[in-house]
Amino acid sequence: MQRREFIQTLGAAAPAAIGTRAAELAAAGPAGAMVRPSEEPRVFLYDDGRHAAPLYQFAPPLKPVDLMFTVDQLVGSGVDTLVYFAGLEGGVALYDSRVAQRWGDNVTRWTHPVFYRAARHIHKLIAEGHDPLKLLCDRCHEKGLWFIASNYLTLLGGKRTTDGGMGRKSDFVYEHPQFQVGPDDDPRAKGVTSYRFSFLHEAFRAERFKVFHELLSRYETDGIELNLAEFAPYCTFRQTGQLAPVLTEWLRALRDTARKAEESQGRRKRIYVRIPAHPDAWKLLGYDVPTWVREKLVDGLMCLPGLMESPMDQGADLSGAVRLTEQSACRVIAAFSDLLGRQLERAATQPMIWAAAANAYHGGANGFAIVDYHWSPNGWPWTSDDYKTLRLLGHPDLLATADKIYRARSALRRPELRGDWLPGVPLALPQPLEESKPVAVGLKIADDLKLRETEGTVQSVHLRVRLTNLEPSLNDVRIELNGQLLPDSIRRLGDLTYRLYRLGAINPYGFVYDFQLPGELYPKIGDNKVKVTLLKHDPNIDTRIELYDVDCAVNYRVHRHFQQPPIDY
Repeated sequence: MQRREFIQTLGAAAPAAIGTRAAELAAAGPAGAMVRPSEEPRVFLYDDGRHAAPLYQFAPPLKPVDLMFTVDQLVGSGVDTLVYFAGLEGGVALYDSRVAQRWGDNVTRWTHPVFYRAARHIHKLIAEGHDPLKLLCDRCHEKGLWFIASNYLTLLGGKRTTDGGMGRKSDFVYEHPQFQVGPDDDPRAKGVTSYRFSFLHEAFRAERFKVFHELLSRYETDGIELNLAEFAPYCTFRQTGQLAPVLTEWLRALRDTARKAEESQGRRKRIYVRIPAHPDAWKLLGYDVPTWVREKLVDGLMCLPGLMESPMDQGADLSGAVRLTEQSACRVIAAFSDLLGRQLERAATQPMIWAAAANAYHGGANGFAIVDYHWSPNGWPWTSDDYKTLRLLGHPDLLATADKIYRARSALRRPELRGDWLPGVPLALPQPLEESKPVAVGLKIADDLKLRETEGTVQSVHLRVRLTNLEPSLNDVRIELNGQLLPDSIRRLGDLTYRLYRLGAINPYGFVYDFQLPGELYPKIGDNKVKVTLLKHDPNIDTRIELYDVDCAVNYRVHRHFQQPPIDY
């Protein structure tokens, strides 16, 4: 589109014409299968350009075509938007920045071989006249993809004596330790690094502004994304009330920059913010999101269930964000982290991702984003199965009958990443089971199983409850779904007390209670409750019994009587 045509289109589009959530809801299909405008990004994939990418994995010399593999792998995948991490947490850039140091600019002797390789790649490309960010941006547009540049709103401090050999921190960070938040006596601060910089310092805000200004104005990006879901809050907990107006005023200036960049480039410049989904979390962290939406400072809310590096959660409550934006052009994107952290699977499996996306659209999302630093569930490059996963993510109607595993929020093995302190984040499993003390967990499900049952396309529905350190023959357990007792007649036990597989013993020890549900016990659309009660505890062993995992596996036939395989000999 030519610049004049773009400006005319922009000027002619009244807020109602741009497309409100009310208009989108009018086009909704059954069970929340909403049809969204194709003129805006819908399926986002985040990539830091390092881990599952050439900067770390390709040996030098790196050619421009090698770097562009990060974009090329998305072509035809079902992902329409690359969100690229253009900087590191220490303030250095992965491109030829004029306002920030490049990775490795201030290193005298390297102490990390992988970081050394990445910096060498960047410097060599730049020396040969190739700006890595421009290469990626131009390649996206050549292939019909949107390109959003992401960066951190805060930075992490450090010491040159310990961090200098990795190159991840700039001189600005080393020279301004006074900008660090420092000690905070709030109990919630235990899970947040004290080395993060406080956004209340004007000089620090100016440094961050220059970086985002450059990403909007110097490069033909389709916008930027502000990472507000990591190392938060950007001050002490008691100062978040002071942070709110400061951050909003900073965003106003950034929106003005975006408008000017739109006019000069003839290209739409979007501002997305990555935030926790629940409004109470916004207030706690000092994010005046209602003002951002009302004043049109942001174009989209990337809504995480909690903060970054939290455990996989398919059930983010998007209702507050949806209500807030329903009469605006601001879009709600469900931001999904695939960190599973289980012994046999590091990342969320295909049915888990499809379940998360189905829940997102049912909850009113305009789109879906996988927001981890890189997505490589089966290694890298991606497998054909990975492409199959991505292909469905922008299509709620196709997701409706895709196989799924809905799973209750369960912690990673790193307890500091639970994130349970944040408002709106449900308590994660595992939870202890004590005699006669029920434990209830929620399970959000988007499938209309009653409808699919009448169509004859439901293959099976299994509710699975994993308990640790328990022998069923010596203990008595009651399991209910939505108040209905699940009888032993539909139960199959899976013994994990001690099972060897190719890499060792499965852990933790225990049993899986697997119920194949008949139609009358199917979970309902929306919120479901699973309640587990230890009625009788074996008195001869002193171990902690835990409710470790709860999930519901839904499998479909493509058509009634269509069995796969049709015959086994």
